[in-house]
Formats: sequence, structure tokens, C-alpha cells
Amino acid sequence: MKNIQTILTGIAIILLFSFSQCKKNKNEEAQLPPETTTGAMTFGCKVNGQVFVPRDGRGRPGLFCQYVNLGTGPGGGWYLNIPAVDWMSSSPLVSVHIETDSLFVLDGVNYPFKNSKGSPLAFYQADDTYSALEIDNGYLRISKHDQINRILSGIFTFMGTTSSGKKVNVTEGRFDIRY
Repeated sequence: MKNIQTILTGIAIILLFSFSQCKKNKNEEAQLPPETTTGAMTFGCKVNGQVFVPRDGRGRPGLFCQYVNLGTGPGGGWYLNIPAVDWMSSSPLVSVHIETDSLFVLDGVNYPFKNSKGSPLAFYQADDTYSALEIDNGYLRISKHDQINRILSGIFTFMGTTSSGKKVNVTEGRFDIRY
């Protein structure tokens, strides 16, 4: 009887440490990256109060970025594409996207999200696509644009709305990328 009590006590202690370790790792992962302007290749935001950061997985990078000039003719201009994906999330995949269409971004400027040429747009994707609409409050602010070192840093916030009217609130967004 004493051996059974000893074994059960040992199992309880192991389980206690296992669960406390999992909780610690979860809390460590659930932090926004600091707001930096060094090209640190970071991205994060809160989605309905929950921290979202991209994670590599399935052979793909969690954070990818492009900022390219497609010329001055029709269809040209500066295009920014920052898809941040949590490849480690269970199905469906979760992602936040910041994009611009024909917009050269400048330091210190607040750009309201719009779904039109010459403006930034944003969306959150999980069970559905939640797009930042012109009627929703939201903006992209460029903190630093260093063209020589190809560093682009900024902050963002937006309300995303699905075609059926469901909403998601994306706050405290920040990124610090190299393009």
C-alpha cells in the first residue's frame, strides 16, 4: 500500500511540474516584440486582446516581406506586402497582412486603411477574412523608412470586418522589417 502511495505521489509531482512548465512556455511566447527600428524582422499585434506573432513551420517562414517598385507606368508604383503567418497554429491558419497599392511610404505619416489604389490595406485571416474597411477606424504609421539599408518599421491598428459583418479588433500592431 505504501508503494502505491509513493508511486501516485511521484506521478502527481511529475504532472504538476509538466503543467507548470507548459504554462511558462505559453506565457513566454505570448509577448509582443518590442517596437524597434533596426530591421530586426519582427512583427506582432493583439487580435481581440490575444497576442499574435508569426511563427515558422511547415517549411515556410512566418514573416515574409516585399517592398518593390514596379515602375511609373500603368500598374506601377511601390507595393508593400507583409504577410505574417502562424504556421504552427492548428487549422485554420492564422495570419495578419499589411499591404500597400502604389504607395511610397514616408516616415511619420499616418495612412488610413482603405481598399483603393494609393492606400494601405490590412486584413486578418483565420476562420474567415476580416478586412479593414474605410468605415472602420484604423491606420498604418511608418516610424522609419531607411531606403539605403532597406529598413521599414511601423505601427498599425484596425478593425476587420467579414462579408457577413463579423468583426475583429487588431491593436498594438508593430513591425520592423528589411526588404
